[in-house]
Amino acid sequence: MADKPFPTNEPEINLLLQSLVIKLPAHVGALAITQGEFDALVDDALNYNYILTVAQLITDSADAFYAFKDELVNGEISISPLTFPTFPLIATPREALPGIKKRLRALLKRIKAAAGYTVQIGEDLGLIENDPGALNPDSITADIKVRALMDGKVEIVFSKQGMEAIRVDFRRKGDVTWMLAGTYTSSAGIHDTPSVPPGEPETREYRAIMMKKNVPIGNMSPIYPIVTTP
Repeated sequence: MADKPFPTNEPEINLLLQSLVIKLPAHVGALAITQGEFDALVDDALNYNYILTVAQLITDSADAFYAFKDELVNGEISISPLTFPTFPLIATPREALPGIKKRLRALLKRIKAAAGYTVQIGEDLGLIENDPGALNPDSITADIKVRALMDGKVEIVFSKQGMEAIRVDFRRKGDVTWMLAGTYTSSAGIHDTPSVPPGEPETREYRAIMMKKNVPIGNMSPIYPIVTTP
């Protein structure tokens, strides 16, 4: 058995934060975690997930702006005005205190040094891996980058992480049910589906999970919002 290394990418850090918020309350007594420490973890988890989401929205808005600029300057002559791109306002759910990664590292060190820390607790919190050389599905988290293309198409960039394919789901703003965007075996994939109503910008959300032998493997990715470009 060995300690898992600190996550190296943003989706994995986000997954660890969200997992600790759910699982740590069962062990606060054994680990002597204070209410203040747990509250700080919750604040960081909320803010981290939010800032990943808004970062993607800003990227999408920047792409939409340059598409708008190009169409305005170089497009065909028309009497139909263009739709202005919009940028999201930034407002973290909790007070925006810097140092999320450093606080998370310090909390993990504090947990592992606690007198009541055990291998069982470490496994439950996802801090220990039984066999570093073996494939552990729990350590695989799908990650994608989505980019709005013209005509409502969306480009999906990903790494297969040793798996056979990746399944991508999407839903439109206001929808509850996820729909299949596609199962892709090579990057980048293109999701081509009409906007509703056709020819208008549309807010969507995308998520993904790795696939092996047509079976989902590992953890679902974070949800990535995007605004399509007509």
